[in-house]
Amino acid sequence: MSNEISLGKIELTKRKLFQALQSKYPLKYYLEVVYDAIGLELNLCDTSYGFFAKVPGNAGEDPDVDTSNGKQYLKIGMSQNLETHQHITRALEISGPYVCRDECFPNDILFQPIRINRTMVAYLFSPGRPEGFTPADLELIDYLGQVLAIELQKNDSFAVESGLKYEYFLQELVDGHFSSDEFAQQRLRQLGRKPQPYYYMLHFSFDAPSIHIARSHYYELLRNIFPEGLVGAVKGKMYMLLPRSAPNPLNSRERQALLKFLALNHMHCGISYYYTSLVMSHYAAEQADACVSRLSGDEYISSYEQEFLYHLFSQGMSRDWLQSQISPDLQLLQQHDQTYHTEFVHTLYTYIQCSRSATNASAQLHIHKSTFFYRMNKIADLLEADIYDGRRLFAYEFSFYLVDYLKRWNTPKEKLT
Repeated sequence: MSNEISLGKIELTKRKLFQALQSKYPLKYYLEVVYDAIGLELNLCDTSYGFFAKVPGNAGEDPDVDTSNGKQYLKIGMSQNLETHQHITRALEISGPYVCRDECFPNDILFQPIRINRTMVAYLFSPGRPEGFTPADLELIDYLGQVLAIELQKNDSFAVESGLKYEYFLQELVDGHFSSDEFAQQRLRQLGRKPQPYYYMLHFSFDAPSIHIARSHYYELLRNIFPEGLVGAVKGKMYMLLPRSAPNPLNSRERQALLKFLALNHMHCGISYYYTSLVMSHYAAEQADACVSRLSGDEYISSYEQEFLYHLFSQGMSRDWLQSQISPDLQLLQQHDQTYHTEFVHTLYTYIQCSRSATNASAQLHIHKSTFFYRMNKIADLLEADIYDGRRLFAYEFSFYLVDYLKRWNTPKEKLT
């Protein structure tokens, strides 16, 4: 096939690309239109070295490509070579296609960033041909990049604001697309992060839309607090994957720095349970979401350890059903308090909150320990039960959480995420 094409064919190809925007064509179709015109291999990749489309053929037939859960990725060695030579970084510095040499390829290669609001969300890559790239090649590939930017904006998952390479990886974690922990760890290494024994998922939310500005500003500040964290936007929500060497999300310095950041920027943060397998990240994201949805005012950080019961209560159960799960013993004590002006409910609640310590509970209640035991004995007599029994105390503690949750039922807090 001749590398030279007429001006008329260039214009016809551009017109076909533009017209395709009016219909629902797959991404590969756009590459095929240009391939039919210039005969160059074209690959559309995300910023985490995953493949959206490839012509001719498919990425699964390429020996330099790995496949996981139906999606293809450039192999670790190739992606590391691209990072070492900073080809994509240099491509960002110019407005059109970037042509360069690389020892992994016999010919000149080409990168064409796909930008949305000046942010690179994907790129086109071509391994070239022996004859090199013609002006027509460069013109059509440049135009293809502009058309793809419009097409990608139709999909909310590409409406990112940072341009960071972590966002596609985070999206796949949050969406639960990884089925192999080993493969997920390989992708983590590919992004320059070392797998750790423990992971946390953090979710950051904003108080009001008027405060929300370009997220890239916040990403930079968060990376100063957590240099090892991977932060980005997934479907409009800001997440961070935080690898840790120990099951502790925040040391004292990090907590203070994070509290200051959240207060200054009118934000809140939810922190998941720690987990040891990256394939569990989508559950951790749900946990972080649940934490942040309950925060308000000057409560800036909440962990799932504190919120897990409230999250369970919110899983589609009716108010009446939840009300029915409250121990009837508490209702009996409440009626007694109202009739005889006693403080049995508060005494029992304080005892449980003080980790079942009589000494701490009596101090918290500002009464003598003998007075505390007198009240507890009266409670036992009234209920005709052993109130120090572990299972019974758990039922009471569970019920107190239910009461607190139901008090908030009619005043849900709307959060901008």
